Amino acid sequence: MTKSLPFSVRFVILVAICCFLTNILFAQQKTISGRVIATEDGAGLPGVSIVVKGTNVGAITGADGTYKLAVPGEKSILSFSFVGFATQEKTVGTSGTIDISLESDTKQFSELVVIGSRNSSRTKLDTPAPVDVISVAKISQNMPQTELGQLLKQVAPSFNSLKIPGGDLASHVDAVQLRNQPPNQTLVLLNGKRRHSSSLLLVANNSGPSTTVDMRTIPLAAVEKVEILRDGAAAQYGSDAIAGVVNMELKKSVGVFTGMYNTGFYANAGLAKNKDIDKFGTDGKLQQFMGNYGFALGDKGGFINLTFELSQQGKSSRVPKGGYSGAVFDDSYLNNTRKDEYGQTIITNPELIASPDNASLKTDQGLQDARGLKKKDFEMITGLSKVENGTIFMNMAIPLGPMKGNEFYAFGGLNYRNTLSGCYYRFPRQQDRFLNDLYPNGFLPQLTSNISDRSLTMGVKGKAGIFDVDFSNSFGNSKFGFGMVNTMNASYGPSTPTTMRLGDNNFIQNTTNLGLTKLFENPGNGALKSINVAFGAEMRIENYQIKAGQKESYTKGDYGTFTAPSDNYNYTKNVNKDVKSEQTIKTITGADSTVYVDLILPYKGDKVDIKGYSPNCQCFRGFAPEQETNAFRSVMAGYVDVEVDVTKRFMIEGAARYEHYSDFGGVLTGKFATRYSIIPDRFAVRGSISTGFRAPSLQELYYAQTSTGFTPGGVPFDQGYFTNNSTAAKALGIPKLKQERSTNISFGLTSQLITGLEVTADAYYIHIKDKIIQTGGFGGSVIGGNFSNIITADGIAQFFTNAADVETKGIDLVANYRAVVGRGGQMTFSLAANWNTVAFTKVYPAPLNIGANNTLPTDPTLRAQYLSDIYLNRSSRGSFERGNPRQKYIASIVYTKGPLSAMIRGVYYGGVNYYSNYHETDDITSPYADYTLGARATMDLSVSYQIIKALRVSIGGDNVTNTYPTKTRADLTDSGRFAYDNYQMGYQGAYYYARLSFQF
Repeated sequence: MTKSLPFSVRFVILVAICCFLTNILFAQQKTISGRVIATEDGAGLPGVSIVVKGTNVGAITGADGTYKLAVPGEKSILSFSFVGFATQEKTVGTSGTIDISLESDTKQFSELVVIGSRNSSRTKLDTPAPVDVISVAKISQNMPQTELGQLLKQVAPSFNSLKIPGGDLASHVDAVQLRNQPPNQTLVLLNGKRRHSSSLLLVANNSGPSTTVDMRTIPLAAVEKVEILRDGAAAQYGSDAIAGVVNMELKKSVGVFTGMYNTGFYANAGLAKNKDIDKFGTDGKLQQFMGNYGFALGDKGGFINLTFELSQQGKSSRVPKGGYSGAVFDDSYLNNTRKDEYGQTIITNPELIASPDNASLKTDQGLQDARGLKKKDFEMITGLSKVENGTIFMNMAIPLGPMKGNEFYAFGGLNYRNTLSGCYYRFPRQQDRFLNDLYPNGFLPQLTSNISDRSLTMGVKGKAGIFDVDFSNSFGNSKFGFGMVNTMNASYGPSTPTTMRLGDNNFIQNTTNLGLTKLFENPGNGALKSINVAFGAEMRIENYQIKAGQKESYTKGDYGTFTAPSDNYNYTKNVNKDVKSEQTIKTITGADSTVYVDLILPYKGDKVDIKGYSPNCQCFRGFAPEQETNAFRSVMAGYVDVEVDVTKRFMIEGAARYEHYSDFGGVLTGKFATRYSIIPDRFAVRGSISTGFRAPSLQELYYAQTSTGFTPGGVPFDQGYFTNNSTAAKALGIPKLKQERSTNISFGLTSQLITGLEVTADAYYIHIKDKIIQTGGFGGSVIGGNFSNIITADGIAQFFTNAADVETKGIDLVANYRAVVGRGGQMTFSLAANWNTVAFTKVYPAPLNIGANNTLPTDPTLRAQYLSDIYLNRSSRGSFERGNPRQKYIASIVYTKGPLSAMIRGVYYGGVNYYSNYHETDDITSPYADYTLGARATMDLSVSYQIIKALRVSIGGDNVTNTYPTKTRADLTDSGRFAYDNYQMGYQGAYYYARLSFQF
């Protein structure tokens, strides 16, 4: 696809650079070691956090409670903290050994949060909106998942990051979703700073077309914790925080190397085998190695923390029992009756010529048997894509001057990823996209992507008068280079390339941010408890580019075209009597009638396309010059956020944000929130109301592409995505895109009535006006008029449009109970649940330009319904409303004692409904081919043991119950190509893993 260095070489170079930098930055420190025990029974405490006070230097105790830590000097103060125990501090002094005994204190369960409030002293239960705090560094050792998005999906009730199976570009990126909203309505932050989105536009997402932050670009080993704000926060953080905010905090530890080696695979085994699918042995095999190490910079708390990850994930595929059951060869292939443009016979079945009396060679199955072909030879890759992934990440801070809190900070990373996914198999019976010289038995095109992602944030924190000031600049770049292998452009004949470069998508985002905060304690002589004031400004510049691929990927060649050797040349008589010209004549009654006459070329040199070979690269057409774009946008914003603690029990918050888009104008959004503690530190109520605004992304505005689609019966057609300012959109009457507006209301309860038990329950309502959706496919011959002159006869066009208002209602429940069990044991019980409904409340159909020569139903009611089902794509609407479970329950138990840790987690997914764009028969009055996917429950298991101080071994599984969704309707599978649709937990089945964790 590209002339860049191979993936493995690039990654080795990056690791070498990383190691070189770490050696340069290494500094001499004093090493302290010791053991932390519980006062109650003297047992060693694993997982105790040890931090050098006033710095980010720290370590974690091992399974026996021991630790080792490099500290800046003898005056350093160590802080020892652990859930369920009182924090203790100790000055280092001259000793090299410090042992600590911690007292039990089960009230110490609250964690400080960064999002949800700009008051830095708030805990997750003090905020006026629900915030989940997930300690990734702690729980990752007991989780089967090795990617950040997949891990969060298993623990957060409203979070989803469903992996998309191969066959579409959406399988090359892991999306982020909150509260069943599209990914582009969730703002993702890294260390509190806006993260750039992927350049890829997801057009096969269950909640509608969307851009997303690519979670695969952030290595799991780099993240300390994740905070998920489940509330509208556009006025606080930016216009795309409609569903909420996900903030990832990077590690700051120094002096300790932590690493993981993960291996795993999918297998149709475990508590139950699935008898509905073909045997696949094991697939989706994973090999992954990641490491993290931090160096102290100087003796005043400076640090640089580095992470690397290298992984390889194999493909997986799930097909129905027996595999593909449709035809491979047609009669013309079997009987050698195909002819080229010169009338010469094309020998497609040489076996029949060699054995003319063998009647079986004239049958589809007989020829397959003669060639030793099996059903598996014609299968698609209906599962996860093959992925090679390499990442380096950095997080650093350097104190500036003598004043505490002044620092320079920087963080960012490099990610390279190669991905391979399968498309629809092309069969010899499909004459317009088949060349016998290249692929006599057909072929499986495969889509590749060469992905690079770069990011760097730099900033300074300090004091400016009475205010705490944070000034930063964040740069992010996502580039996708697309390609195809094992493909062809049939219209170029045997000279066609079989590996093609399809072009590039590139997205650049640069955000400059200035924020000021000040906490006023007891203002007005104690009239109020405190006032926290925050205000600032932001400037963001975005650039989206589409670059064309090689010409063979998007053009039509001359293969199969005949050139007249003389004037008035009768092709039918002289070359091929079976080729006729279609003409329309008037009958005696005046009606039109179609007749077939000899094909005559009037002039010498005239050309006629006899074979009608499909143009473009098979599966995914390359980006053409007319689809190239280089679009820019700038966004200016200013905000103010005020939190008032009226009393210790009552607080209110107000926020306002003004944003001005260079292409969509200005908008003012606001938020009001409050919290009242009915029983101090035990029981409180909270609520908020806010407005939001989301302009269409540059990808939604400018993405254009053509690919090959297939009906449920396997009939191919060209489907194109056209921009709203294209000629096709103007001809059809599709309006220009406009911004979405939203209203978000929430009300909740927080409780700590029992020591060690936290319970939060929050109800929410989200209303989005002018929701952007993807239309169905408009056929040129169906619509007629000027539109039929732009879209090919067998092709369809799709657009993005503001089609409707959407309403989401739901309730989130989160409960956690932690307790000390027996001698040194700790048990954590967690329950999370989400109930939701999503509905289109108002539809805005556009007045379409229908030509007089349309082929729409003549009945006015049927015609109106037919157009409505295309404009507001029935499948897309159904997927949005019922494609995500209306209930999701997560229950888990984690037990830790000494070197042993065990986890069991159950996840319940409510049923979903599949809405089809196709009728059960060719009669459009027949019912649609819909079906229901029943509720499902999965179970994760994990056991880990600290073998020695530096090594922990973990084994377990994800979905060990080997649960699959309801099978797809047989008439929607194209003769057995598919077994399942991708809803709920996906359809990969049970995954088993083993892990070695290192710490030294």
